[in-house]
Amino acid sequence: MGDDSVRLRTSIVVPAYNEAGSVAALLRSIVGQELRAAELCEIVVVASGCTDGTHAQVEEVAQADSRIRLLVQPDRIGKVAAINAYLLERDPTADIVVICSADIHLQAGCLEHLVEPFAADPRLGMTGGRPVPTNRPGTLLGDMVHLLWQLHHDRAVESPKLGEIVAVRSALMRPLPDRSAVDEASAEAAVRARGYELRYIARAEVSNRGPDNMGEYFDQRRRINAGHYWLRRSSGYEPSTFAWRRVLRLALRRVSWRRPRQTLALVVAAAVELAARSAGRVDLRRGRSHSIWKVSPSARPQLDAANTASSPAPHLPATIDPPTGR
Repeated sequence: MGDDSVRLRTSIVVPAYNEAGSVAALLRSIVGQELRAAELCEIVVVASGCTDGTHAQVEEVAQADSRIRLLVQPDRIGKVAAINAYLLERDPTADIVVICSADIHLQAGCLEHLVEPFAADPRLGMTGGRPVPTNRPGTLLGDMVHLLWQLHHDRAVESPKLGEIVAVRSALMRPLPDRSAVDEASAEAAVRARGYELRYIARAEVSNRGPDNMGEYFDQRRRINAGHYWLRRSSGYEPSTFAWRRVLRLALRRVSWRRPRQTLALVVAAAVELAARSAGRVDLRRGRSHSIWKVSPSARPQLDAANTASSPAPHLPATIDPPTGR
């Protein structure tokens, strides 16, 4: 991939709402990526109804890199609306579109790992990376967040479920449904409907933070489940993590009385998930939309602007043991 003529032009969208605490570090982690297969042509931050210093943070970083530009929406009208606004203004010559959450941090090699497989596989339509939580283990919520993302990884290895950062062949990227509260899953549905494949790239790691508050954790899971139920009803598509029997099998591999804290976190997480799925069903029946969702303050990273993509990704902590039988 050393020949520039075969490099895949890559456009990134970052939908943002009041992300002054993390957006500068995120942008630096993107522009600091070493690329061979990919050629980064633009990073578009769509700032929707921001009332903090998000605009100023983006403009400051953009002074040092002309590929970064800011698209301002005066009102907050949802993440999907921000993505759709970007699609109208993105670089039309881009081969790949990357949707990147504003509250994550790309680890070294992430973007290259996401984009490179497209060159070799014409049937590949979408890739997704691996979120690794920065929550401190040793508390119930910290252990629950780590277990949730580890189970997400385990399931995605079997059958791709993509989120937090995804790359899509630009020819397949169409405006997403306005009512969707699960943009990545909606993109998955569109890619699958056109006969293209999904691929989970575990090496493409991003750091993110889950809620440290039980109420916020429940609200987040409720919103995601409601979004997945809506997607199934509207398109017939459901993400691989909705196959509860297979997820349960993976979860049971982590139950051990020799690891009581991990087992307790798993039991509580399962109970919360059941409640969140029930609440999500009720929301769907009542017509409640989650396309504009309530922010979880405890899940907001306050990253130092000096953070770069060279920072090592925190992996599953030693206090949460691998499943038995592996």
